[in-house]
Amino acid sequence: MEEKSVYRLRIFIAISSVLVFGALLLWLLLGLSRADSISAEQRLKAVKQSVTNGIVLCYSIEGCYPDSLEYIKDNYGVDYDDAKYLVHYRYVSGDIPPTVMVYENY
Repeated sequence: MEEKSVYRLRIFIAISSVLVFGALLLWLLLGLSRADSISAEQRLKAVKQSVTNGIVLCYSIEGCYPDSLEYIKDNYGVDYDDAKYLVHYRYVSGDIPPTVMVYENY
């Protein structure tokens, strides 16, 4: 009788260990996935901030907002990976700040 209870205890410990290991592995994978999405958001913000800084620098030096994204890329050191990011730049006039939206290019 005692042998059966030891056997059941060993089975219970083995199953519990596998379940705990699986739960920890799932938790780790979900954490890595979340960290990657946060990192992608930060990269998008960095690209938008770089473009915005170029716009402000151009306005402070020249007195008007740049009429194209290429202008600030060529003259103010704004650089990003065109294959990874799509930047929508909408220019209205020299005295109105342009609208900038950055998207991840899939």
